[in-house]
Amino acid sequence: MSATLATLYRAIRRLHVMDVTCLLHATSEPSNGGDDARIVHAGSDGLSFRAIGEDELQQLRRESLIDSTVGTGIAHTNRTTDHGSGDQWLYGVWKQDCVIAFVWAATGYIPASENYSRSVHLGSSLTMPPHCGFLFNAWTDPEHRGRGLMAALLRKLTVEDALNLNLHDWFATTDWTNIASQRTFQKSGFERVGRLYRLGRGRMQASLVPDLERRMKATLLLDAARQKPRIASDAPGLRWSL
Repeated sequence: MSATLATLYRAIRRLHVMDVTCLLHATSEPSNGGDDARIVHAGSDGLSFRAIGEDELQQLRRESLIDSTVGTGIAHTNRTTDHGSGDQWLYGVWKQDCVIAFVWAATGYIPASENYSRSVHLGSSLTMPPHCGFLFNAWTDPEHRGRGLMAALLRKLTVEDALNLNLHDWFATTDWTNIASQRTFQKSGFERVGRLYRLGRGRMQASLVPDLERRMKATLLLDAARQKPRIASDAPGLRWSL
């Protein structure tokens, strides 16, 4: 990435007329591309990994034991494969009573208001087929970054199927310029499959989305039963695939 282009993009982004995100994809199959030596495991340094229910989330917020950036979505933690469209789960790393890292997982439809970089009106909705999940709103406490916590969370959800969702494909998005986040996902077996460009305001918008059928022909669409997600299909204005 050119430093000049990144700086120019950040300046334009402040005007809230452009949002560029990187789309990543992983399968539930173990990957040899990750740096397992740097990924922490449950029990090390008193850490534990588990889902966080809605009532528990509210209690953690009241006691300031989880960061405020956790969002306001509802965490469904019934831990069954009978998940419905739009279900969400919150999965975190605990150190004693505090949550020091977390990520949301979702199935079905993810609204644009929950998948955006800096401007909510330029978010990209996602419609996931039954075999696909989406990871978003990932966060790690600044004092615990660089330890591989997020990579461990991602591996637990995608490869180890910690939520028992029985999904084959996982997707995520990061801001185009957030190289550190992209590297974390890549450590966990994710690969970049394209960028999502969203421009404009109100009804005057345009979307340029990755052509997943072309980009992922060798993996995602090898099995005819597996479908590709629909990206920004309900965004206003014009939409193209690239």
